Amino acid sequence: MKKTCFFFKKLGFMCTLFALLSMVMYTPVMANSPRRDIRVESYIYNRVGRPDDALGPVHAPLPYRFYRSVSARDMGLESLSHINDFKYHDGQFFITQGNTLIITDDNFYAHTILNSIIYEGVSQTFTTIEGVFVTHTGEIYLAEPAAGRLIHLDADLNLVRILGHPEGLLIPGDLPYQPQQVAVDQNGRIFVISGNVLEGLVEINPDGTFNRFFGQIEVTFTAAELFWRQLQTRAQRQRSLLWLPTTFTNLTIDHNGFVFATLSDGQLGESVRQLNARGGNLLRRPDNTPVVGDMDFITFGWGMPLGPSTISQVEVTEFGVYYVFDRTRNRVFAYDIDGHLLFAFGGSGSREGLTQNVVGMALSGDWIVLADRQTHTLEVFERTSYGHAIITAARHQYHANYMAAAEYWRQVLDYNPYFQYANLGIGRALYRNGYFREAQQYFLRAQNVPYYSRAFQQVRADFLEANFNAIGIGIGVIIVLYICVKIAKRFQLVSRFKNKRGEVVYD
Repeated sequence: MKKTCFFFKKLGFMCTLFALLSMVMYTPVMANSPRRDIRVESYIYNRVGRPDDALGPVHAPLPYRFYRSVSARDMGLESLSHINDFKYHDGQFFITQGNTLIITDDNFYAHTILNSIIYEGVSQTFTTIEGVFVTHTGEIYLAEPAAGRLIHLDADLNLVRILGHPEGLLIPGDLPYQPQQVAVDQNGRIFVISGNVLEGLVEINPDGTFNRFFGQIEVTFTAAELFWRQLQTRAQRQRSLLWLPTTFTNLTIDHNGFVFATLSDGQLGESVRQLNARGGNLLRRPDNTPVVGDMDFITFGWGMPLGPSTISQVEVTEFGVYYVFDRTRNRVFAYDIDGHLLFAFGGSGSREGLTQNVVGMALSGDWIVLADRQTHTLEVFERTSYGHAIITAARHQYHANYMAAAEYWRQVLDYNPYFQYANLGIGRALYRNGYFREAQQYFLRAQNVPYYSRAFQQVRADFLEANFNAIGIGIGVIIVLYICVKIAKRFQLVSRFKNKRGEVVYD
């Protein structure tokens, strides 16, 4: 009995000690809780000398700074409490607020409010509008999941057509068709994220008929799930068929017609896909590094964001730089066309420069605008000189103006000497112009082994080419000397021999 009491006392002591240690260990981290205001963070990922040569976060200057917060009153509206989506096109912002489409100028003043259409002579009020997309010609597509339809308007807001359930689209279980997000390419093909559709995006022909499921996501299982499946009965396995695949959450179209789409599960090792005409993923990634937002995160704690990033928004520039938003930690990540992280910034909170529940992101010149449903505002961030240098370098690099890009990468290094990708950009520009020795030094600073090896090979080849005659003459002289020595030794041996008595006789 005494041993049992002693055991429980010891167990209670150990549990208490563990709880205290946990509180002590996680107290500094809890300062970053989304319930409190934290400072706006900015960082990049470098190879920081870890044993596994993995990337690690390094603090960086802010690429964008908080500019202003736009409320409903600033826009001449009553409320922005039900923002669902947010886009920018040709000097205008398009906001879906409940069952209303709001269009503002580039100063955020609302000049058009649309909540109904005239169809076959009858006025129809919109249901909740989840998604909005504006084509390169200014035509507008609205997604109404509750009504199961897409509304197609021309640039003057005249009704062009209503696209209901696409002919040929079969949804198992006779579930309703619920378009939530929409994007349209330059050829008029329509791509839809729809509720109750798990096979990928719904691709609709320009005439409104169903074409195919696009960009299907394979169902993946963890090792633990596969193990337990081996122990299941047949009935349990039948129920396990209800395991659902990862789905798309947001999409857009770049100027080349490629679909950029975000995935609901960042644990797949990818959170963004660039889909070609066949639905294959073309997204470039340096050294197979995944584009997933935060690479370092915690999985255990209290009052803090846990687990990997959840990418919920994506926007693409005309020069290949794409921005994604992580709703787990309310951060913006920007990548160039090769998948290199250019910057990350943001944070959770209600203080100036922080966000809480972003449902839309738009790029407008030097601005990034985030639609925050929690605060009922549009949060505007303006590009800094540091961010301008990065974006301009990426633009020149996209257009193959490598030496012009190198000048801006040097400006980036003036702001942030620890930006390894800037060193890589300068090194590649020097390499392409034949300055291999100088490029080698920048590749060393960038800690990029493949490019450093290429530069080293070129430096060695240039050295051999420049000194070929001298090396050839040197090798020839060495060979001649070697032959002469061998001949001299041979004559020396011939000139002396031993007689039968063992005496040495010289000539």
